[in-house]
Amino acid sequence: MKKLLLLLSLAFLLSADTAPKCYKVTKVTTLVEAPEMKKERILFGIKQMTEEILSEKASICEDGTPVEVEIMSIEAPTTSTSFGPFAKEKKETIVKLRIIIGEDDYWGQGKANVTVQSTFLDLNDDNLPFSKTAFSGAVKKALVEAVGEM
Repeated sequence: MKKLLLLLSLAFLLSADTAPKCYKVTKVTTLVEAPEMKKERILFGIKQMTEEILSEKASICEDGTPVEVEIMSIEAPTTSTSFGPFAKEKKETIVKLRIIIGEDDYWGQGKANVTVQSTFLDLNDDNLPFSKTAFSGAVKKALVEAVGEM
């Protein structure tokens, strides 16, 4: 009987440790100064994206473990190629971020592309515009990578 009680109490203690974790996204910040986008536009929607991606792995609740998201860098290099009358420009948006949960940091990097092709035409602007769709796609990929590390 004593062995049964010890076994049951041990099973209870082990199961309590593996209970699903509960998180709450409390803060989203950026260290980036992007002249193409206002700071509010960079942060808009990242909390909701983080909660959506976290909810696939754990629960989201009001009194959960605080989660912070910090956008570390946004890069958007442009590459151009032309051959006679044909031209192609590609802008790759690269977002690096980290998710902070307590003392642990989880890093992620996401990339998204915008490509423009033309024939016998010049682009009005030498630079491709900063694409909000590409930015949000890169953020989502970076969040998926960071949450995957957890």
